[in-house]
Amino acid sequence: MKSLILSILSIMITQCSFFMDDDSLSIPLTPYTGDQLRIDGYYYLIGYDGKTIHSAYFFYGNGVLISCNGAKSSLEEMDNYIKEEFLDSQIYKRRKIDWGVFLIEGNNIKFERWYPSQRPYPAFVREGVVLNNTTFHITKSYRSNGMGEEREKDEIYYFRPFSPKPDSTNNFIK
Repeated sequence: MKSLILSILSIMITQCSFFMDDDSLSIPLTPYTGDQLRIDGYYYLIGYDGKTIHSAYFFYGNGVLISCNGAKSSLEEMDNYIKEEFLDSQIYKRRKIDWGVFLIEGNNIKFERWYPSQRPYPAFVREGVVLNNTTFHITKSYRSNGMGEEREKDEIYYFRPFSPKPDSTNNFIK
């Protein structure tokens, strides 16, 4: 009987959280007109093993970013993943967790997006510095709604030319 009650409570809690709102993005949508970073391709992060590509981001002149996450063993594998998931099938158009915004002011960069760790989706900001027009260094991450603590990061993102880029129009960022 106890297990039945616990099961019912668990289902009720899960269902309630499903209907809660996802975090709002705190960074305003701002067109990018600078030249601090190239935006004719994507930026990728190499994992701690020195080989695996852990994530990739496309930045757009309208201030939107698209996240292409998933560990890949090479840049060519990431290119193929992007072609299949983002150009051919356009699955990303239906996934809120692939979208976010970015802002570059001087040599500082920050971007924010939703993460799939739980429902409702939390939004996190990553901040750092632009090292040159093909490289940036993320140094911290924090939840945009103020919940949780700031975490130090040491992530270097490198540029890879890529064309055509996925379409940046979406229903999640207004």
